[in-house]
Amino acid sequence: MDRIEFLKEWFYKEDERKNSLNDSLNIPIGILTALIALIFYIFNEFNPVNENVFIKYPFYFFIIVSLSFWFVSAFKLLQSYNDLYKGYSYLGFPKPSFLKDENEILIKYIEEYKELLDENTTLESLEKNSLETLITKCLETNVYNNDRKSAYLHSSKIHMINCLLSILITSAFFTANYIGNKNEKIEKIEIINYNLYKMVQDEKKPIPPPPQQPPRVIKESEQPRQSPPPQPKPSEKRQ
Repeated sequence: MDRIEFLKEWFYKEDERKNSLNDSLNIPIGILTALIALIFYIFNEFNPVNENVFIKYPFYFFIIVSLSFWFVSAFKLLQSYNDLYKGYSYLGFPKPSFLKDENEILIKYIEEYKELLDENTTLESLEKNSLETLITKCLETNVYNNDRKSAYLHSSKIHMINCLLSILITSAFFTANYIGNKNEKIEKIEIINYNLYKMVQDEKKPIPPPPQQPPRVIKESEQPRQSPPPQPKPSEKRQ
């Protein structure tokens, strides 16, 4: 088996594995978003007034447990995605022309140390050893990073499942609270509607205020009149 081909194939598989791990984070992010929305909905809709201590305190306990599992899961997911904003440093080939540059470097190396090198040492063998060393070094770093990403993602999923189970337990106490308060709300609504209806029926129609004359409009451009203008006499009208 050609070791160069084996290492090269492994190198590309690890690169595909990195992309696959990054793409697989979308589903856990969506699940965590739905879980936190569900937790806040249950918490806001829970009515602790006049509630039994065997329902109220276990409810708040499992809400805290659910939030704890959620935060740990989100923390592990962030570690898997970007190592807490540090980023993962993967290794790759230096540049497209690195084989040409490596060839020139090795030619100078052979010319400088040809008297000390073994007789079986050739330019091709040195190139293969250099390429093998480079790929091996890249693989060691990339495999380590992918293993870390995979472990963090697995831990995030475990805590996500724990969060879901604690929410299911919390929902049992929430359901008991919701059913008990639902009947009370219906009774209160009926009583309030009845009281409002009775108030409307007993209320007397108010007496409207007496009519008033509108105020006089005074324009600044006109002089106010103290009295109406005199009316002409009948004889003056004939003229």
